[in-house]
Order: sequence, then C-alpha cells, then structure tokens
Amino acid sequence: MSQSVRKTAHSQGTSAGRDNVFNRFVEWFSVWSVKWIPDSMVFVLALTLVIFVMAFGLTPHGPYELLQDWIKGFWQLLTFAMQMSILMITGFVLADSKIARRGITRFVTMFKSTRKLLFWYGLILAVVWWLHWGIGLMLGIIMGRELAARNRGSGLHYPMIAAMAYAGIVCAGGPSQAPPLLVATPGHFIEKLTGVIPITETVFMPQMILLNVILVLSLPVLFMLMAPAGDKAEEISEELAEEFLAEAPEAQPTNRTPAEFLNTSFALPLIIGILGLIWAADFLIRQGIGKLDLNSLNFIMLMLGLLMHRSLRSFTASVGRGVITVGGVIIQFPFYAGIFGIISNSGLSGVIAGWFVSISSKESFPLINFIYSGIMNIFVPSGGSKFVIEAPYTVPAAQQLGVGIPYVVNSYVLGDLWTNLIQPFWALPILGAFKVRFQQILPYGLTLCIIYGVVLGLGIYFLPFVM
Repeated sequence: MSQSVRKTAHSQGTSAGRDNVFNRFVEWFSVWSVKWIPDSMVFVLALTLVIFVMAFGLTPHGPYELLQDWIKGFWQLLTFAMQMSILMITGFVLADSKIARRGITRFVTMFKSTRKLLFWYGLILAVVWWLHWGIGLMLGIIMGRELAARNRGSGLHYPMIAAMAYAGIVCAGGPSQAPPLLVATPGHFIEKLTGVIPITETVFMPQMILLNVILVLSLPVLFMLMAPAGDKAEEISEELAEEFLAEAPEAQPTNRTPAEFLNTSFALPLIIGILGLIWAADFLIRQGIGKLDLNSLNFIMLMLGLLMHRSLRSFTASVGRGVITVGGVIIQFPFYAGIFGIISNSGLSGVIAGWFVSISSKESFPLINFIYSGIMNIFVPSGGSKFVIEAPYTVPAAQQLGVGIPYVVNSYVLGDLWTNLIQPFWALPILGAFKVRFQQILPYGLTLCIIYGVVLGLGIYFLPFVM
C-alpha cells in the first residue's frame, strides 16, 4: 500500500472481496503498461524509423531522398513548439499564483458535505480544463492536495481525488486545444490544404459544444457514483497532509538595493499587464473570439500571469517551475516535424489517405478518425505533435470523401482526449504531485474511458445528422 494513504480497518478486511475480474484486469493492464510502454522519446525515434521504412516501400523515394525529406521537415515546427511551450507555462504560472492559491484554500474549506465538495471540485476542474488545459492540470493538483489535506477525517478517498484531478483531461476540448488553435493561426503547416479555420467552426461547433457540456456535467456525477463509502475510503496519510499544508515562507530581501527594489516591485508588471489587457479587450471586442489563435491566447495568458503575481521575481520563479513541464515538447517536436517532412514530401500522405478512403464513407469517417486518434494516442501521447503526423493524410482523405475539415479536427481532438484517461504520460505530473501510483488512479480512468468511448463515439457518428 502506498504511504500516501491510510486504510480503515474495514477496508482492509474487504479488499479481498473486491478482487473481481475488473480489478484483476486493471492490475494486469497497469503491470503491462509499466513493463511494455516505454518513454515517449522512445516512441518518437521508433516511429521515425517506421515511417522511413514505410515511405521507402510505398513511395518512389529512395533512402537518400527520404533522408532529405526528413531534414526538410525537421525544423519546420519551431514556431509551433515555442507556442505550445508558452501555452503550457502560462497555464502553470496562473494556477501557481498566490491569488489562485488563496482562492483554492477558501474553496476547499467552504463545504461541510463531502458529496457537495466532490461535486463542485469535479465541476470546477472540468470547466477549467475546458477553458485552458494547462491551468486545469495545475489547478487539479493544487486544489486536490489542499482538499485532501484540509478534509482529512471526512472519509475522502485520496486516490480518487488524484484520479479526478487527472480525469478532467477528457473535458479539455476547449479553446486552448492545439489542433483547432493551430488551424486558426495564419501560416500553419497545412494552410495550403485547409486554409485558416476560426475556432468558431471547430471548438464552438454546436455538436462539439453539446458533447463537451455532456462531459463537463457528467464527470463530477460519475465520480460521486464511483466514490467508495466512508468506511472503505483510503484517506491521505497524516504525514502527507502536513507536508501539503506546510507553506514555505517567502524569502524577504535583506538588502533593499535599487536592483532589488525593481525585482520585487509590482509597478512594471502592473503597467505592462494592463497595457496588454487593453489590447486584448480591443481585439476580442473588434474581432470576436473566433479570431483567437495560439499567438493571441498566449499573449493574453502572459499578461494575466504578470498581473496575478506580486512581483517580477515571483513571476519569473513561477516560470522557472513551469519550464520543467515542457522539456518533452522542446526536444521531441523537431523529430515529429521530421516525421511530417517524410510523410508530406515523399508522397506517403497520399498513400495512407487512400487507405482511409477505402475503409470510410462520408458518414463514417469522423468516427473512424476518432477511434484511430485514440489508438495512436496510446503511442504518441501529445495532441499537438500527433496532429502533425496524422493531418497530412487524414485531411486529404476527408477532402476526397467530402467531409468538412472542422469534423476532422474535432473528432481528432475527442479521440485524443478519450484515451488520455488510460495513458500514463500526461498523468506523470499528477502522480508526482499526489505521490500515488498509476495503478491507484487507473481503475477510474479505465471506467470513464469505456463510458466516454461509447458516448463520444455515438455523438460523433449521429449528431451531424440531427444538428
């Protein structure tokens, strides 16, 4: 048993009774994942070789030409990699601010009823994940740790709190998702195929809004139904609760030099932040939210981050902590760009697009794309980089079948989010922050993955016919 939780005597006595087929499957799946699924860097290198071999066998390009195709694409996505890095960092910075932390502390002490607390925790997380997945990830960690620590003794099941913090990822199909923002940004990598598509046609498509409303409202309800009874709950340990509640005092400068005054002053970030938000307000009023793209969203989040921290020192320290989360994006995106270069320059995109056309119809393509995106996400757990791999052949296939590109983007996004529920890659920050094992949160993720696979699959297939 993990040291982060403590079981009641009753739960220890009944653990054997709960060792059913489902639990055994979850345990097998967890062990299999740990044993056989390597780090994401292994996948990107292996996938490079697979695509190289496929292109060699299926296109006229020889080895040297394919090597040139790879190099041509390798540095094409540097702008996109930087945009994604800033998207992740700014989300961290906002959730990491003292203002946000004070609000979280007030929230977790508001409710006397455990059921109400669980419901509102799940609902707020789901909404924030939809608004900005980076903030949702950090908010889930900070709020969940506070919630578990300050409500110790009330029967809250600690592994489920960690699972709720992560499961909000299935609701992240909102305005911060990389694919819809990417195709809304002028100059994106497949603009010649798709043109620029505003997020009003993807994120705010009526079918997408309805499915996201279902996800956001059902997530807290499902967790309330899955919550074990109080006498069966594994609560957070006393040691861990004390660790979470112990806030390190902010270091006070001992030497108030002019440089130190500027480092800790709120004047500069206040002025720059207000100027930035004046522009943002004018942009949104004049052009509307449909013109929001990666650059404008990142700028708004950056200005909010400046305003929500007391000083530039606090802001830059938070950025330093957030940078840790983007290492994979920085180093892996060039390799994904190289894969894109092989697929698009060699003609492999046309070959794979033909495969999709052969097994799809105009009506079934979004559902097939949803399932394919979910399967691929197990091996390439990054919505932005995986879109770079898939779009060069799924978009032409959709165009041949007469499927609108917004349906391609939305079904891709939902498929990617769907299997994130059982994908350990994005769970790593949650596992480290809560000090739990993936096996402890997987039962909830697997259950939701099955439920939402059916719900989203039916919605993707039938909603275009009724809306």
